[in-house]
Amino acid sequence: MSTSKAQLPSWTFAQLLSAYSDFLIVSIHTILYEREIYPHETFMLARKYNFPVRQSRHPQVCDWVRNAIGACMDQMRKGNVCKVSVVILSSIDIPLERFVFDVTSFPKVSLREQDVEMKNLTFNMTDMEEQFRTCIMKLSHVSSVLGKLPPECTFTVTIELNEEANAPVGHDSPWVPADDTTSKPGTPLKSVPPKVRPLRNVLMGPLSFDIWVEESKAKDKVVVR
Repeated sequence: MSTSKAQLPSWTFAQLLSAYSDFLIVSIHTILYEREIYPHETFMLARKYNFPVRQSRHPQVCDWVRNAIGACMDQMRKGNVCKVSVVILSSIDIPLERFVFDVTSFPKVSLREQDVEMKNLTFNMTDMEEQFRTCIMKLSHVSSVLGKLPPECTFTVTIELNEEANAPVGHDSPWVPADDTTSKPGTPLKSVPPKVRPLRNVLMGPLSFDIWVEESKAKDKVVVR
């Protein structure tokens, strides 16, 4: 990145998380479109990161995605999350694919410091949007390598917690504990690991992350449309 100091903005960790939240929402809509979880005609063409993207027209889908990522951000602010995943499920809830956003490299910043300007950052908004745009481009072409899914697939969003984090469960929590079949594609066939396809590695200081997709061996046993 060739960014001079004069061009660098002042970022807080809260601002970086807000930008990443927007990116995750765009990513999920892209996955839902590309994997045909909903019919293509239910999506509209929009623009984000100077790139054409798809967004669901259905208010309930938009609200669900927004609320799910909002719940993710609540845990990420606490430094609890190492992975956010979009899991594609068959009509009988067998995990077929898992799109993983690995945020293990995100720093742990205390809540009282999250609105304080971060030091020694070497990227600006243009750099950030370029990285996000490249990730969305990768997701936009993923169906060419993953092939078709069976009819009536659904999806969910899961988080994987750091070892030291307490599970965010309780009567007022939006999260429920996931069993292995949801959090890890292919786990019913524990001796057969899922196929892993790396999509993007982003190195951007405190906003560094990896994206990959895991394909369950269960995909080999389902009838595609």
